[in-house]
Amino acid sequence: MSQNKGLLSFRIEQKIEEAILKKQYDVGDKLPTESQLCEQFSASRTVIREALNSLKARGLVEIKKGSGVYVSELTTENAIGSINLYFELSKDINLVDNAIQTRLHLEPEIASLAAMNRKEEHLIALSHNLEEIIECSIEDIERETELDIEFHILITKATGNPVISLIMEPVLNLISKYKPMVFGKHESLDRKKIKDSVIKFHSRIYEAVKSRNSREAYYEMREHLKETEKNSKEADKYR
Repeated sequence: MSQNKGLLSFRIEQKIEEAILKKQYDVGDKLPTESQLCEQFSASRTVIREALNSLKARGLVEIKKGSGVYVSELTTENAIGSINLYFELSKDINLVDNAIQTRLHLEPEIASLAAMNRKEEHLIALSHNLEEIIECSIEDIERETELDIEFHILITKATGNPVISLIMEPVLNLISKYKPMVFGKHESLDRKKIKDSVIKFHSRIYEAVKSRNSREAYYEMREHLKETEKNSKEADKYR
């Protein structure tokens, strides 16, 4: 019975999403009440609420207590959040490897573009990030991972192309999935050696971006990601 409810809720979610995409409801419009939706879809309040909560989680609607449900303005944060959620819940065993391969193909070009288009504000942010990761405790893997992700996101922003940031941010957030795994599963890996390698490559990438050397930025990012791929494969042996 619960499976049927879940399927019905999903179908109702799709129908409401389709109506929003077709502009039957515009941004800021109020959706029909729960009672009206129950009647429209011949479903219980529980099923309707499940569908609405799912739409809310994806950033498509806003639920205002005592007022109703309204169509949200879709922002880049909403879009990225949905992809992050998909990656977080994914059970694809090849997700990490595929993410690293994606980065190997795309990030060197992104670093090259960042070197050509960066502004002073990007250099300041990158420099601050480098200082923080150098000072970060070697035992604080969580904070180091956050700073690692932030560095690569800052590089995408330095390109001046918001589409690149939108596409890459969810992929880069996957670093939080595989970096702790590399440290945690492969005990023979030297944490200090890996951190020193990250700092080395991040520093070189920063200098290349700073000096607008697009070729060097491409090369250093590629070498950095090859090292990441190697460490991930080493960790695979211990899983």
